[in-house]
Parts: sequence; C-alpha cells; structure tokens
Amino acid sequence: MTRDHIVQETNRVREDWSRRGKHWDSRAEAVAETADRFNQPLIEAAGIESGQMVLDLATGAGEPGLTVAELVGPAGRVCATDLVPEMMAGAKRRAAERGLENIAFRDADMCALPDADDTFDRATCRFGLMFVPEPQRATAEVCRVLKPGGRAAFMVWGPREDTTMFTVFAETAKQIWGPDDPLIDFETMCSLGDEGSLAAALSAGGFANAEEKELRFTPKIPAEMEPWHAQIDMSLGPKLETVSAEERAAVEQAIRQGFARHLVDGRYHMNAHVRIGIGEKA
Repeated sequence: MTRDHIVQETNRVREDWSRRGKHWDSRAEAVAETADRFNQPLIEAAGIESGQMVLDLATGAGEPGLTVAELVGPAGRVCATDLVPEMMAGAKRRAAERGLENIAFRDADMCALPDADDTFDRATCRFGLMFVPEPQRATAEVCRVLKPGGRAAFMVWGPREDTTMFTVFAETAKQIWGPDDPLIDFETMCSLGDEGSLAAALSAGGFANAEEKELRFTPKIPAEMEPWHAQIDMSLGPKLETVSAEERAAVEQAIRQGFARHLVDGRYHMNAHVRIGIGEKA
C-alpha cells in the first residue's frame, strides 16, 4: 500500500467516523451492558492492574477507557485516544460526570503516536484496529510506546456471518440501497476476523508471544426488547440522515423482518463472534 493510499484511506475513515460520533454518544448508555460484556475479557487479557499507565486506542464513546480508569485508580493514568475527536465528546462528558481525574483524552492516529518509547505499562484497543489501513503499522507503534514487558490486547470482530446483528443489517442495507453505498460498510469492520489475522498483525508489529483468543456469545433476548434499535443509529445513522421518515420506517421494518428469522419461543436467538489478540513487548 502506497503512502498516498494510506493517507487517503485514513482520511476516509476519519470522515466516516466523524459523522457517527453523535450517534454513538446518544446510544452509549443503551448499549452499556453489552459494552461491559466485551470490556471484561479485553481488560483481563491486557492484565490491567491498579497504578498502571494505560494507553486506550480508538476510545470512541468511552469504553473501555472509562472502566480502565476506574480500575487503575488514583495512582494510575489512562491516555484515551481516537483518530476522530467527535467520537470522544461523550466520553469526556461521562468522565467528568464520574469524577474521573486520571484519564486524559487526545486526538491521535494509532499509526503515528506522539508518545516517547517505553511510556505505558499496558495498551487496549476495542474494535478499532480493523479500520487502520495497515494494522501492522499500528501494532508496531503500540509496541514502541510500551515499556519492556508491557502487554497489549486488541479486540476485533470475527467474520461477519458469525454475528447476527451485522448479518441482518448488511442484508437489509443491500436490499434497500444496493451493495456499493459509500455510507455503509460492513466489510472493513470484519477485516481481521479470520483466525490468525490478528495474531499475525501483532507479530508483524514486533510483539513477542502473540496469541489470539476466540470469544462467542449466544444471548437470547426477549422479543419485546427488539435489540437492534441502538445499532440502527450506530451502524446506519449517517445514511439515515439522508433519507425521508418514510424510508427510515421501511428500513426499520425490513430489519424487524430480518430478525424474525431468529425468533424462537418469544426470544431472539443471537450470535456474536469476537477475537482478542494479545502480545508482549520483549
């Protein structure tokens, strides 16, 4: 990949997520329980402890950075970063509401971190690495800023077909708007989902003992909860801003019909597949 292509793709990602920031902020509380389900295994994999200096990448609406800040306590420090400042507006507000004084927010490209070598004890990244044009550049940067013996944990989505939410949304979007709408992308988010891809990116970045873990969730959600509402805005918000109220209603109805295939005995039987890559700095 050429330097010009990397810059072009990075700018595209920045523009895309700048449009999504307000939608993620508005839905952060609604998905807090789901977020914690993903936070805990990632935090455990990173080995977060009290008093550590932690770098959180692709912080977005605030997790796992806010939870990590509570765990490391007053003696620790969290540097929460995101390529897109609009994504962190809500995270800053929630940190202030919780009285967290040990977390700082900073705009940063994870492929060009401004930190000195050997700065952090741990690094976390939840659902961010797959959007980087060259993931090995990002993992190399993270490895550089970790102290010797430091550990990083990256979480990514598995293959799209293994996660019910994305399968239904992608099918609906293709049905209504066709396969090539620039405001809809369910491919990039799963680009590191194949077994071994994440560990390979860590190894290429210089991490020792790189390993990869698979996590699968199979929640059964009561039908009356209709679990897709928050995800409509988070995944399709920028596109839905461009359509009429009637077309949005048609999209929601198509999504409801798509999920009906997964309704058994009054509950939606869902699947989700994530992978965690773990590496240590020698």
